[in-house]
Amino acid sequence: MSGLIIFILVVILMFILAGIKVINQYERAVVLTLGRFTGIRNPGLRVIIPIFQQIIKVDVRSTPVDVPSQEVITKDNVTIKVDAVVYFRVVDSGKAVLETNNYRYATSQFAQAALRDVVGNVEMDSLLSQREEISQEIKRIVDSETDKWGIDVENVKIQNIELPQDMKRHGQAGRG
Repeated sequence: MSGLIIFILVVILMFILAGIKVINQYERAVVLTLGRFTGIRNPGLRVIIPIFQQIIKVDVRSTPVDVPSQEVITKDNVTIKVDAVVYFRVVDSGKAVLETNNYRYATSQFAQAALRDVVGNVEMDSLLSQREEISQEIKRIVDSETDKWGIDVENVKIQNIELPQDMKRHGQAGRG
């Protein structure tokens, strides 16, 4: 009989311990109770009801995401390769979890599309001389699309612009 009581007490203790969660300072936890959104938990020691509740931790720090090199034809028909970095922060953890399947991937995809669209509408000389303005336009487009997911795009930086081989040689030949 005492073996059964000890077993029951151990099971109850394990159940209680399974419900204790630590949320780090840089995280927020989205709580789902029986699959329904029931709130956000802030940093610290938090208790949930195991089996009935689940938490999904969301990092709210500034997150850089590489936008892979894109081959783009500029407005003046020059084919270039260009890549960028997007810096974003989750400002609404609930929306980030509930409104999109993968907010990081979705933000990256919007940034790729915006990069191609914006660079495709400018001439190569403008791209080279107005990099910051073009980055701001990409930021504006991506930020407006990701607001509904609780994402704030902090910055977009165009990193590398790779010119076609014939233009590289031509530029080097003019120096000699």
